[in-house]
Amino acid sequence: MEYWILYTQYIASVNRQKRERARTMGMSLEDLAQGVVAGERPALARALSLAERDASAAAALMAKLAGERGHAHIIGITGPPGAGKSTLVGALARRLLEQGRSVAVLAVDPSSPVSGGALLGDRFRIGEAAEGRCFTRSTATRGSLGGLTSAAQQMVRLMDLAGFDLVMVETVGTGQSEIDVARLADTLCVVFPPALGDELQAIKAGILELADLLVVTKADTPPAGPAVQSLRSVAPLWRTAPPIHPVSAVSGEGIGELVAAMLQRADSGLSSRQSAGHQPGIAGDGLEAAFERLWADLLRRFPASASLTREVQPSPAGSFTLRLVSIEGAFQLGVAAGALALMAGSAGLACRIEDQTDDRLTLIFTAA
Repeated sequence: MEYWILYTQYIASVNRQKRERARTMGMSLEDLAQGVVAGERPALARALSLAERDASAAAALMAKLAGERGHAHIIGITGPPGAGKSTLVGALARRLLEQGRSVAVLAVDPSSPVSGGALLGDRFRIGEAAEGRCFTRSTATRGSLGGLTSAAQQMVRLMDLAGFDLVMVETVGTGQSEIDVARLADTLCVVFPPALGDELQAIKAGILELADLLVVTKADTPPAGPAVQSLRSVAPLWRTAPPIHPVSAVSGEGIGELVAAMLQRADSGLSSRQSAGHQPGIAGDGLEAAFERLWADLLRRFPASASLTREVQPSPAGSFTLRLVSIEGAFQLGVAAGALALMAGSAGLACRIEDQTDDRLTLIFTAA
């Protein structure tokens, strides 16, 4: 019990210091929320930093923004490492700017498994487009799997609320089963590089089956033709037959057609995310379903959490209250509660601890 009290006091102290640092940056959370909605770039940058680094302050900020609605069309750009995603995003951003659209870009870079650091090299390829109506932000995976960070949903929502017409999310290089971006994007653009065993890769499908647009990069090279043919031969066998766009970010070939296809979906309100039931916010009964997914993820990562007893408590509208009981003491509760609080953002939830004793605690979940 003494250890648990010291632990929670330490965590509370750290969180207070983080919130104080956020305020000493020149803005309270209320001012920060107003600045984001007003489209102020410094406010957006600071809000994105909160989403990355301070889960509790970010949850408080998102609560203040809960009633706001943006209008951005979210475009996911995913594919294997070396496919040319960053160069493609830069070319698309420049073309969209030329057409009078405003664009925000969230680029995810891998973190080192040794040091935990990241080069954030996507900025070198995309940065030249960052002018006027274009805002670019890089972030590191920080150990998250699936191609996105755990804070990505909050960061994209903040960009949406800042008033951009389109938000492009470039994932870290992904494999065939890493499909987090499909739950976030209105238009999923899967980048397919040539000369990587085209026929076999196309038949394997995986994330390719979820694509709204398929893009074969490096169209100015000889292997691009066979890659396009491979995709065209198998795409009709999938759930949908997405259009295939061969492009070259170097020569500009196909970029205009790809941009036109994206804008056609954006202007007509098409959204594969919404049609599949994935919403940026969670309300009502959806909170319990979102928690169940979060709990399953917790058990996968921390199997010892299965020993905890769960008790669902009566909750006000728009929240989900859970009591956890442990027969093994406060340490097991602390591990589970800390993990749930850290993982909640990736499930579209905000989590806070309401009360605690030596053998139980209460968690309240709301939509992020």
